[in-house]
Amino acid sequence: MRKLSEQELKLVQMAISEKGINSAELLMEVYDHFLSHLESFPEEQFEVQLNSLNLKWSKRYCAKLQDNLRKNLNKTVRKIQWNLIKSYFSWPKFFITLLLIGGITLLINLLTSKLQLAILFSVPLIYLTGFLAMVLFRTHQKLKPIKSTFKDSGLKINSLYSSYFITYLTLPFHFYNICLNIPRILKANQLVSDELVNYLSIGFCFIIYIHAITVYEAWKIKSKTALI
Repeated sequence: MRKLSEQELKLVQMAISEKGINSAELLMEVYDHFLSHLESFPEEQFEVQLNSLNLKWSKRYCAKLQDNLRKNLNKTVRKIQWNLIKSYFSWPKFFITLLLIGGITLLINLLTSKLQLAILFSVPLIYLTGFLAMVLFRTHQKLKPIKSTFKDSGLKINSLYSSYFITYLTLPFHFYNICLNIPRILKANQLVSDELVNYLSIGFCFIIYIHAITVYEAWKIKSKTALI
């Protein structure tokens, strides 16, 4: 197996760039496939084999692959997170879940409403903010090599896995605005009893904590193979 020359690499990169692939995951897969295929043939067959690859990996075919990848990503992350959530309701993790619910309930009943918001909700939201910053930084670092390889292509390369994962990280912030800030602005919170508010706070806080834990576990699984 031979190594391709700089000129040959440039031709491969130009050929792949014309396919309009923006997903870093798919771009790396196609590029690696092209290189491994071409390196198994002698130099005099390079042009013939590159044309053969271009016919097989047409722009339309690559667009379909990228679209399928985009559709499957959301299902993949949701499936991983849902399986993790279900695991917290099986023994022995169920005992830890009960302790978490009990601890949240105790704090809700002991603290004033301002302290409830400050302690119970700010902690997971601050954690998710820091986690989001770390994911963005790691994604930026992992994208550097592939962006450097295709720097002259004009492609806006991004990680589809990272984009969808960031959406999951930011979900609690939208919940916070919908469930806490909007009712306060509309003064709808005055129509609900303090006891009901406490129960709603317990449920909402428990959802955020479980989301924060499972989204981290999902990241540990996907970060081994994805650009996140």
